[in-house]
Amino acid sequence: MHTRSLTVLSMLVFAAGALVATAPAGAYGMNPAVPLEKLATSADLVCKAIVVSDRVVSDPWFDKVSSFETHETVLKIVSVLKGAKPRTFRFRHYAAGGQGFGNLTPPNISFTVGRAYLVFAAKQPGGTYRGLAKWPTSIADPDAILAADLDPHHGKMITEAAWAELVGLVASPDPHDATYAIAKLDVLSGGSLMTKLKDFERPVALEAIRGAIASTDASVAIAAIDVFGEDSPYYADRDAGYWLAGLGKGTISGLGPRTLTASPAAALAVADLLAIADAGGVAELRGRAIRALGRITSVPAAKVLAWSGDPSTAIRSAATMISAERADRTPITRGVADQVPEVRTAAALAIGFSQDPKLLPLLVPLLADPSRTTHMAAAMSVLSFARDLAAPIMTKGLTSGYRSLFVNALAARDPKPYLSLLGEIIVKHEQPTDWWGGSIPAGDSWKILFAYVRSVPAAELAAGKLDASLDALERMQWFSSSEPRDLYALYRVRGLTTRAQQLRAATKDTLGLASFYDEVDKNPAQFVP
Repeated sequence: MHTRSLTVLSMLVFAAGALVATAPAGAYGMNPAVPLEKLATSADLVCKAIVVSDRVVSDPWFDKVSSFETHETVLKIVSVLKGAKPRTFRFRHYAAGGQGFGNLTPPNISFTVGRAYLVFAAKQPGGTYRGLAKWPTSIADPDAILAADLDPHHGKMITEAAWAELVGLVASPDPHDATYAIAKLDVLSGGSLMTKLKDFERPVALEAIRGAIASTDASVAIAAIDVFGEDSPYYADRDAGYWLAGLGKGTISGLGPRTLTASPAAALAVADLLAIADAGGVAELRGRAIRALGRITSVPAAKVLAWSGDPSTAIRSAATMISAERADRTPITRGVADQVPEVRTAAALAIGFSQDPKLLPLLVPLLADPSRTTHMAAAMSVLSFARDLAAPIMTKGLTSGYRSLFVNALAARDPKPYLSLLGEIIVKHEQPTDWWGGSIPAGDSWKILFAYVRSVPAAELAAGKLDASLDALERMQWFSSSEPRDLYALYRVRGLTTRAQQLRAATKDTLGLASFYDEVDKNPAQFVP
């Protein structure tokens, strides 16, 4: 399981364009994860088996994918849940390896010789078996589950067998086995945003994981605490933008909003998490436990205040963050002036999570903070507030690196005062140097400005009053054909014939626009709502 960093906002930068896979165009699409029992119905063989050997092979069924190889693993069957019972069978699958680096991750498993697995296999001509699909799913290794031992499986259902193996692995002295099992139990009980599987009841799975919070191995304890903190907006800085987009009243353009679950997972492990938070152990563990407790309002305010004065950055940051949920905002006001940027970042995010307008002015100096994570967090929080509340702060922030985002937010309701600024953003393709990603600002500016221009009477456009705005709209760095097509249609409908001809002549060889312009010419009005 990949553990979350508590201070990775600086890494939250997304490519504006689409990722290009190295597999054949159109060959793959992300498929939803399939419940275990449904997976079993699609398999010819479901068994527990021990890995005997593994080698690279060539098989035309498997496409060439960078960073992955086709392997044939020989497995000796221990027990069978479905299908025939050959003594051994050859199982073909993707495994990590090979040359190159790609963005595509097909279903894959790297088997360990001597270990046992629950395997889901489809029979192939020639007596071999393979995984059930070659298309990526939200679970990287859907065709096999690591087993806890070499004994026959337990139970009659695949969910019973998988549960027994994973619970056994959670208690393993091997940290890799334990963290693997924690991750699987989490995903298969619906803890993952990508899967929402219900193979196991969530409270039962959390109870199986809970004991690992006290593990003496830090990696295991972190993996367990991650599970109890993942539904809290205060847990991981890298997720803050999505939470703020869902919990705030403003607009953080292009980020999918996250909303709170009805009951926080941490409610089932309050005593365990408090024990870690109050211990004198590793600061990172304590900080994670405190963040996981963020939605638990029964945690005494005195504790939170004491944590906010701790010498450790991780603990001060955690206490500052969870103060968004509490009446005493002292840790936040302290955090704004903290000497350590991680704490100032936590304070900036906490202001957004609090949605307390009294705290908004504290974001002004943080927008100019020397720490990139801090000024990114401050800008994100400003944008999360309702426009009417945040407008004075955004207006002051027009001299900051987040001008393009603030202009778009301010102009969304009333573009007229911001026409020239919207035009500048479009022409200069302006966007923050330090940015968390989302919708391209110039694209948002184009949509806002175009909507305004479209609302203006034809006579006003013909009089040249908005020529500067039209010039800017024409200078967009086009990402799709719809924008120039719609602008051309507007010109045709509003009688701006010369502009229409000039736009067509200048762009007809771009993005195959000539054919789109031909469609507009047949009925321009249908492209102008």
